[in-house]
Amino acid sequence: MLAAAGWPLAEVFHKYIASAIGLQPALTSTGQSPSVVNGGLDKIDIEYWFIVYSIAGIFECQSRMTKEANGDKYTHGDCGFDPLGFFPKNKDKQIEMQLKEIKHGRIAMMAILGFVVQEAIYNTPVVVETPQFFKPIFI
Repeated sequence: MLAAAGWPLAEVFHKYIASAIGLQPALTSTGQSPSVVNGGLDKIDIEYWFIVYSIAGIFECQSRMTKEANGDKYTHGDCGFDPLGFFPKNKDKQIEMQLKEIKHGRIAMMAILGFVVQEAIYNTPVVVETPQFFKPIFI
């Protein structure tokens, strides 16, 4: 779900952030987020991928430890991460929350698919095609 927000945010703010910290922008020449379809993945440093895979590995290890600790009470995908205490204590509310999480995740995946298809067809960034959603007022 973070990718659905991160894709357009990268297209809007990446150049400003990269120049502020003295790095070359990783967006494509047309301003699109790097992807398999758009190209530009060769601009991403190997260190970034190492960090991403390491963080994913940490979450997988945490999920495995939670599974071992909870035994039969384990729910798939539960990493035991709820620092703000949003997960309800009531079993019915928990099931409702999990269903919302699945639905929101699927909607976000469809949004990413839409971004990929739109950028592949029009060869322009999503934020250019739909500026009413992504153009900040202050930039």
